[in-house]
Amino acid sequence: MSTLPVVTSSINDIDAFRNTGDITVNLLNHFDDPFTTGLVASFNLDSSTVNNLNNVLENSNLVTGTTNVLLFDQEGQGAPLTVQNFLNYVNDGDYVNTIIHRSVPGFVIQGGGFTADGLADNLDNPPNAIGVIPTDPPVVNEFSSERSNLRGTIAMAKLNGDPDSATNQWFFNLDDANAVFPVDLDNQNGGFTVFGEVLGQSDLDILDTIASIEPRDGRIFFGQDAFKELPLILDDPNQTPTGDEDFVRYSNITVAQGSELTFTVENNSNPSLVNAIISNNQLVLDDIPDQVGTAEITIRATDLAGDFVEDTFSVTIDDSVDPTMGPLDTAFFRFQNSHVPGTYLYATGAEAQNIRDNFPVFVEEGVAFNAAIEPNDELIIPLYRFQNNQLPGTYLFVGEQERNSINADPNFSSTFTEEGIAFYVYGAGANEETAFSRFQNSNILGTYLYAAGGEADNIRNNFPGFIDEGIAFEATI
Repeated sequence: MSTLPVVTSSINDIDAFRNTGDITVNLLNHFDDPFTTGLVASFNLDSSTVNNLNNVLENSNLVTGTTNVLLFDQEGQGAPLTVQNFLNYVNDGDYVNTIIHRSVPGFVIQGGGFTADGLADNLDNPPNAIGVIPTDPPVVNEFSSERSNLRGTIAMAKLNGDPDSATNQWFFNLDDANAVFPVDLDNQNGGFTVFGEVLGQSDLDILDTIASIEPRDGRIFFGQDAFKELPLILDDPNQTPTGDEDFVRYSNITVAQGSELTFTVENNSNPSLVNAIISNNQLVLDDIPDQVGTAEITIRATDLAGDFVEDTFSVTIDDSVDPTMGPLDTAFFRFQNSHVPGTYLYATGAEAQNIRDNFPVFVEEGVAFNAAIEPNDELIIPLYRFQNNQLPGTYLFVGEQERNSINADPNFSSTFTEEGIAFYVYGAGANEETAFSRFQNSNILGTYLYAAGGEADNIRNNFPGFIDEGIAFEATI
């Protein structure tokens, strides 16, 4: 394969204080697949083509006719202009019913230039069944020796003597020898731009099945000079094609966004010290209360082709308390309810992890603030959590006075159900930490957002649907 994930920046060893709370590492800042963002093209053979291949070829047993291709669209080492050119044809529907019009076994299979539709109705004049795909302006050549014309890669075809002439036609490389002398596609005509590769062996098997079809000279029969090596799925070499199923024809080509990398924790040498969990490309290190020591953590990043790279670092938790944290020493994460956009839940520790693992409707947005989980300073106050019964999964956090008012008023107590103390913070006006304002979403009454600093200013200036109700509490950020 051409593409491999890399470690762009090793994860630094982490030193933390006892009972620090969750530590989060954005793994996308440390790993990358430099060729791709995870964009995958699916070349979908028409069902009639698949059936005909299985009936005619002795060794063909295709379950699916889809060839999945990882596109090299990332800026830098990828070929973003070439991929965008390809996407233009896909999005315009130009590749619907496109055919492989050239097959050279052991070298390439080529398509993207022609379509076939309605041959059975045009046997008296077969050229009428062939469509020529219109071309867009040519794309600049993006050949790179880092993206070589190896087996399983897809590259753009172009005119002889003109490196920047690629338009709609592409070809799959069938042999690694295509990259070297005497074939040497990496050096001919400025090099042929590779812009993707098949994802796995099953995708290669489909290409090899297509390449096993005996090519015929279809130039006279179809009136196309490019059909000198046309693969046709026929029982008898003397037979003439009678329907669209005799072509290697794609019903369409579709493109979908996949995950560029998938992360896993491959090793945690001391799970009694820290839990290491992957959530939304974030590594969450949740320290076990009152434990100290060192753990070696190994993270694996795997790309869509199954290739992977690993990085190992240590986490050391010291038997002391962070003097900079003060009494508000626990990170609380903000989750947005994607079923009710503009509504939020704040959680920490095991509850936060349970949300990540079991409630995908809540989208994690990172650490919202640091609070306390026990009353460890005479100035801090409890905030109570209420769930809105009319909009399950939406919450309100209030101090003791407002809590009592809600519980005492039937109009409110029938709407909100108290769930107990959520966390401890400084009260409004304590002047100890950063002030957080409470905003009510006027479009969804009874739902709230808490924000500070620049985010609070942005809400006031740009989101009139959120009504500022004043300072709710003070917390560290």
